Amino acid sequence: MSLTGKPSLTTPAPFANDGFWFDLDIGELMDKYRIPAEYADDTIKWGLTLALVNVNLDLEAVKFAIIALGYVTADAYVADNPVDLGDTDQLIVQYKHAVYANAKAWLLQQFNSLNRKPNAEAAAKEAPDTEQYWLDQSQKAIAQLFAQFLPLESKTANHGVHAALI
Repeated sequence: MSLTGKPSLTTPAPFANDGFWFDLDIGELMDKYRIPAEYADDTIKWGLTLALVNVNLDLEAVKFAIIALGYVTADAYVADNPVDLGDTDQLIVQYKHAVYANAKAWLLQQFNSLNRKPNAEAAAKEAPDTEQYWLDQSQKAIAQLFAQFLPLESKTANHGVHAALI
């Protein structure tokens, strides 16, 4: 049961990726990125699927750069080139952060459809600035991966560029 008294609907489970990038875990997304347990399983799975597809497309050039180095998967690259961060590797952290931050940005916007108290109580969760923050976090992780594998290619760390006429 969650802190709101509502039953937890989502079951943490492994989440298969495309065979090249690292597999993900719904429980890891929920725990590390504080996704409310009130979300339906399908909503979280869909948000994670969308994020995975978006990030994998953004990182296609990085994927091909790793393959060009002679590695069939990102796991194989990490095995030969570890950057140990204790219980995980830097490349794994950067990739997962890119996907999970992107998923959180999408999932925050789904909070409107949940039963809850007045809108003001959850305003911070739904604010456009909060969504943009998580999208920017995702893009920053993607930019770091580009810098590591394709340093001559520029990838902006901000997801959205905003302009206004004055």
